[in-house]
Amino acid sequence: FEADKVGIFDPATDTFSLVGAIISGDDKYACGVLLPNGKVVFVPRDADKVGIFDPTTDNTTLVGAINSGSNKYAGGVLLPSGKVAFVPFEADKVGIFDPATDTFSLVGAIISGDDKYACGVLLPNGKVVFVPRDADKVGIFDPTTDNTTLVGAINSGSNKYAGGVLLPSG
Repeated sequence: FEADKVGIFDPATDTFSLVGAIISGDDKYACGVLLPNGKVVFVPRDADKVGIFDPTTDNTTLVGAINSGSNKYAGGVLLPSGKVAFVPFEADKVGIFDPATDTFSLVGAIISGDDKYACGVLLPNGKVVFVPRDADKVGIFDPTTDNTTLVGAINSGSNKYAGGVLLPSG
């Protein structure tokens, strides 16, 4: 977020260290998503590129020019395809990052509003639930069609939810 290096916590020794080159900017990344190959995708909040951290080398690479603006994405979800869906916060479309090609794209229809979704949760059917922060409906993103459906009218207002968890019942 505001830190200029990647922080690593080692639970075996209870130590914390900073690694890699300096990454400049404010409010750069919202969170990280672990890829099957062990690398971590940093989800851009204000950054104009996606960050890829390689824990085997402690290096971060910036790739995939993305849409400009601030507060773009609040979270990321690893999709069954291996791509990463970025959860729209201020962005008006879902972002998709393909780590196989280091490319970024915007998909689906425009989703209006500010501070829309706080995070995403992968469902057993491969779709992603967007957890409403200020949005008045839950978002369901289908990566097979790149469409987001808004469902389930909920209470209005702001700062409703900050996270979501898939329950054993699905």
